[in-house]
Amino acid sequence: MNTPKKGSYSLIFYTSLIVAITIAVERMSPAAGKTTAEVLIETHRLSAAITPAEVKSTVDRLETVLADCEDSYLVFRIRYKIGIIYFKAGMMEISKARFVQIANNPKCPERIKVCSFNMIGQISRLRAENKEALEAFSRVANLLEQSSFADREHALNPTLTKLWVSAYLSKAEIYELHKDYTASIIEYGNFLHALNQSTNKDTLNRYSPLVIDRMSQLYLRQRNIKKYRELTEELIEDYSEYHRTPLAKMELECVKFLKSIFADMEFIKNGSFGAPTYMIANLKNSKSGTSVASIVNTFDELCSKFQNTNEGNLLQYHYAWLLDTIGKKSKAAEILARIFSSDITHTSNKSQENTVTEIIKDYAKIQYAIIAGEKADYREALRVLTYFRSHQNKSHISELAESVTKGIQILQREVPKNENK
Repeated sequence: MNTPKKGSYSLIFYTSLIVAITIAVERMSPAAGKTTAEVLIETHRLSAAITPAEVKSTVDRLETVLADCEDSYLVFRIRYKIGIIYFKAGMMEISKARFVQIANNPKCPERIKVCSFNMIGQISRLRAENKEALEAFSRVANLLEQSSFADREHALNPTLTKLWVSAYLSKAEIYELHKDYTASIIEYGNFLHALNQSTNKDTLNRYSPLVIDRMSQLYLRQRNIKKYRELTEELIEDYSEYHRTPLAKMELECVKFLKSIFADMEFIKNGSFGAPTYMIANLKNSKSGTSVASIVNTFDELCSKFQNTNEGNLLQYHYAWLLDTIGKKSKAAEILARIFSSDITHTSNKSQENTVTEIIKDYAKIQYAIIAGEKADYREALRVLTYFRSHQNKSHISELAESVTKGIQILQREVPKNENK
């Protein structure tokens, strides 16, 4: 069996989407008899670590009620549930075979057919069976765009919308992971066209900037600077509320700066995401004081505009790093202190974003301590680093903080005063 590359996509995302779909399929079905209802309720109580014995007993109970079921919709609902149980147990081959049987049955209701093709696509993707995944996701998108799904009810159904969006994004991501950027751009373009044809304007406004952002990155990795700039400028101009817009603005300025110095520079690996790092690393070698001043002003304006936001903290971290590089350490230290002292309200539905915020704050503490140590302000440096003693773990940040702490303690002992001060 083929296995996907580690880190290529998140099983957690797929599982949460699948749970939502399962619930939706059951809510959209007719009421079940008491026995069938009780069995289906029991399946929801199964833990994520379902054992083979639990799989067998649960499937046996479902097969028993299936034999006596005369409701055609409920029959397919139960079959779909069996496929989900095998999926939760990690029995991917059996699970996929079940969904293939459901999806290819001409009597299968359209909604369950759509959900089954989605499961075929998700399982195929997890097993790196990309051709089958692409075909399945295409079926999902096509079915959802048929006239029977074009009415207001379906257009506003959140579960069907998630399936539709996931199908397009999954296809584009599969091509991107295999570096077929042209095919990926085409898929994103098709999705953008479909969004513009959609009657659900909320979906259009929510996903259009994401698609434009991703397409711009692919063009940059293809060395098409013109298209990258056009799309990024469109993103900045038309989607100011999109979460990556301030970062996209910063990255665009960094790309322009780098291209002015290194005309042949490429961004094949990470698109514009790594541009700030590359730019800051090359600033000391720049002979253009005017360009450096322009970049500093751009960072300063962006940081002022997006204070007290997750994106603003990342902007400020890059800005502090930039100032440190060009020798403006006092101002860099001020900004770093502002970052790790900021009070940004965490939201329960943005856990990944919250985690990034905490990581930036931790790195800001470490970089602030390094600057303080360079000034021989050892007490202040060690005061900030004390935080990591009560938050020790085996992470890179914790190990880095421990290393910096030891280095400052040595400096404090060997160089009690800053000789360059």
